[in-house]
Amino acid sequence: MGLLVSAWVARYLGPSQYGELAYVLSVVVFFQVLSQLGLDGIAIRDMARDREAASAILGTVFRLRIITGFFCWLGAVGLMALFRPGDSSTLLLTAIVAGSLVFQAADTVDLWFQSQTQSKRTVLAKTISYLLNSLFKISLILSNAPLLYFAIAGLAEIAMSAIALYVSYGRFPAPVKWAWDIGWGKRLLKESWPYMLSGLAITIYMRIDQIMLREMLGTHELGIFSAALPFSTTWYFIPMMIAQSTGASIAKKKQSDRAGYERAIDRLFSLMWWIMLPLCIAIALLSVPIIKLLYGEAYSESSNVLAVHCFANIPIALGVMQGIWIVNERKNMLSLALTVIGAITNIGLNFFMIPKYGALGVAAATVASHCVSVFSTVVFAPQIFRRQFLSLLWFK
Repeated sequence: MGLLVSAWVARYLGPSQYGELAYVLSVVVFFQVLSQLGLDGIAIRDMARDREAASAILGTVFRLRIITGFFCWLGAVGLMALFRPGDSSTLLLTAIVAGSLVFQAADTVDLWFQSQTQSKRTVLAKTISYLLNSLFKISLILSNAPLLYFAIAGLAEIAMSAIALYVSYGRFPAPVKWAWDIGWGKRLLKESWPYMLSGLAITIYMRIDQIMLREMLGTHELGIFSAALPFSTTWYFIPMMIAQSTGASIAKKKQSDRAGYERAIDRLFSLMWWIMLPLCIAIALLSVPIIKLLYGEAYSESSNVLAVHCFANIPIALGVMQGIWIVNERKNMLSLALTVIGAITNIGLNFFMIPKYGALGVAAATVASHCVSVFSTVVFAPQIFRRQFLSLLWFK
């Protein structure tokens, strides 16, 4: 649904307007990472191990995120005013899109569901809100609505999702009412800040290329690049789905069955290789008809971008599974080091590739930087690097 609706929106808006919306989203997403505070994996792990602490953890995380979300909204609007002085339309788009940063504090409910292996409740809540919002976007297209209304649609989706999560939580609540606990706040933030910086670094090398492309070559070229992203990145849900479904059980297994824990990590790596590698090859071979069918001739240049960019799915999937191991081994500084290396690589490659190759150069830089980030474990954690590659040789 997301792929089809986003393709329809892209066709309706055209490369330039679609590129402008993608530019605003790319700026706001940096503040989205900051507003999450890197708490997800830690909160899920601790609630899976101690169910009675869930209420204090949830209450603390929610309050931290809603306060941070408000300040991040101010930061996003202020930064855009600095980037684009006098551009009132872009500033208004940013103010609307960034409103989601406050509503996303409701995703704290999802941490509880994940810790209890109840992700289906989040899926149901978000699917309902997404379907309603997709119908809204289709109505905007059919009524020839301006770009601003599509930004409002994005904010409405997050708001509806927050309401749906609240209703779903009422049917499967934590044992005790949520409560703020300063002790848990200090403990969580002390461990989470490297993950927050790591998430920010990941966002840099996943989004900074779009900002650089917009500033160096304009919104049209950014629209060509952004059109390839929905079909290329939609497959990220596979490793995320598996990680969310297995994270809590692996955290428990780490405490009681070390051999079983190690086998589970190996199986996850193997599964990612043997799902993503055939998938990426198929997408690359079919990139031309895919783009022509979804977007039309105006986006024909996007087919080459898709054929290259789709291969980023492999290191990203391996990186998600690597993240499960990092959280359980409490190697938070390793996560930070790997993502900073990836971000630096991406920025450096973009400065070289964008002037020469445009959107295609950005796609190549994205794949290369993800590979550098994930496989830098050859230096920092050779034991996990060996397991990542050995898992390719056979399917466990």
